[in-house]
Amino acid sequence: MIIKVPINKSKATRRFTLFVILLLVFTLMALQPQLFIKSGSYGFVKVAGFIGSFIFIIGAAFVAQKVFNKKPGLIIDNEGIADGSLGVMFPKVSWSQVTEIRHLESNGDHFIKITIKDPEKYMAAEPNPLKRKMLEMNYNTLRTPVNIAAASRLKMDFQELYAMVKSKLEAFKTR
Repeated sequence: MIIKVPINKSKATRRFTLFVILLLVFTLMALQPQLFIKSGSYGFVKVAGFIGSFIFIIGAAFVAQKVFNKKPGLIIDNEGIADGSLGVMFPKVSWSQVTEIRHLESNGDHFIKITIKDPEKYMAAEPNPLKRKMLEMNYNTLRTPVNIAAASRLKMDFQELYAMVKSKLEAFKTR
């Protein structure tokens, strides 16, 4: 049985709306600086407007990918688990590689820490250098490359998700 948990898009939608508003403000600063300053020196306001526009165009594009992405945030099946809660899908972790599943809490956010047998091999198998770097950062922080930031990024109650992941691992071990 395959379980697909969708991404919670409400936070990303709010962030996207904020970025678009700020993009409009900075674009207005670049095009109409006299609306923001009364003196005759508009150069600084124009430059700030162009820089802000550039930054928020990139930010809005990045967040838009999350808002309009149709891929699930987490895929759980009888063979393993694949995390895409950050907007990028990481390689599937086979249940046979999982040694421990723990609940972590940091600053009010809940995480599922999945400890695996050979984390270096798992990280080395990722062909994308950016994803590999993200896995390495997780490994340096939590001593495992795999952790799921479930509470804020997925549309499922954390306790329900945690129990489901634990039960899938137990079901695999008893096969």
